[in-house]
Amino acid sequence: MPDIKLYKTIDATSENCTGPIGELSSAMNDAYVGEGVSILLGDEATRDDILVWAKRTGNEVVENVSEDGKFKLILKRVK
Repeated sequence: MPDIKLYKTIDATSENCTGPIGELSSAMNDAYVGEGVSILLGDEATRDDILVWAKRTGNEVVENVSEDGKFKLILKRVK
């Protein structure tokens, strides 16, 4: 796990589409610069959408792992 302070962990394993991105966006807005938000996902398409969202918004993906069909991302608020 990266050495950053986690602001929040979101379990979105039973959600897909825009729900997890909305939750993540809100949490990233509330986090301080340098803090991270961890999100757990149940499908690859939502993970891919979040990776695109992170690049577009300037947030850093510091962890992107998959295990047993589940995905875990940690994003760091950069600005």
